[in-house]
Amino acid sequence: MKLGYAIPNNQGVSNVTDLTLLGQRAEALGYNSVWVSEHLFHASYVAKRLGDRPYHDPLTVLTAVAGATERVRLGTSVLVLPWHHPARLGKAMATLDHLSGGRVDLGVGVAIAEDEFDNLGISFADRGARTDEILAALEALWYQDVPDFAGEYYSFSGQRFEPKPLQARLPIHVGGGAPPALRRTARFGQGWHALGKSPDELKASLSDLDDLMGERTVQDLHISIRCVTQLAGAPWDRPSNQRRTLKGTREEIADTVLAYRDAGVDELVVDANTPDIDENFTILELMADLLA
Repeated sequence: MKLGYAIPNNQGVSNVTDLTLLGQRAEALGYNSVWVSEHLFHASYVAKRLGDRPYHDPLTVLTAVAGATERVRLGTSVLVLPWHHPARLGKAMATLDHLSGGRVDLGVGVAIAEDEFDNLGISFADRGARTDEILAALEALWYQDVPDFAGEYYSFSGQRFEPKPLQARLPIHVGGGAPPALRRTARFGQGWHALGKSPDELKASLSDLDDLMGERTVQDLHISIRCVTQLAGAPWDRPSNQRRTLKGTREEIADTVLAYRDAGVDELVVDANTPDIDENFTILELMADLLA
């Protein structure tokens, strides 16, 4: 099983260049990937966590990390797709793919912060339909020489769109575990990026997803999950296969990692869930050692 790392661009880190250093350290420790999060405003639960501290832009951070690394893959966990125009996003992601030598993974979701949608003037009720249309539009932009697309929200034709991604297919990882997210994964995804599921819950969701895959199976997908990770001094009483986080003693964390692997996870994205840079380094090294 591979390791990924959630760069804390969402945690109010005071010195943004520390985020690049964390990405470099993840690569040096053998991590397969680094991931960044997205919010535009300090909406609801974000405001409670950050106050007046910064939430750094995900694609800007990934661009800096791309220039400071050579191998580690660069993912979004996740971009809130309804907030993005497909042409603007398609160009940004394709450009980043070239800058990084073909290392980009686009993780997408729909978010739950209704107040943030209101502040952006975007319909919360339509977020699923808009997301599906943007994914279809990206297919046209990236893989048609002269893209031709007509949808309810976006239409374009008759003009070239460049650059195309460097990768033959820039992977789409659909985030979330609700039925619409699973259907979206089956339709558009090269990967499923789960959040907040125990190994048992994830295994059940993979069974549901497999039923939706049509001519494909879940074996054709890259299965990843992002987990809050925290080393504890005392053991918990919940079995490893029922835990939704990697919180516990070193032995408990190791057992939960194995439970995720056995449930079908290809890549475990660890999230230190703190702006403390030293704690992030500690978690990076702990997990690299556990999976060595």
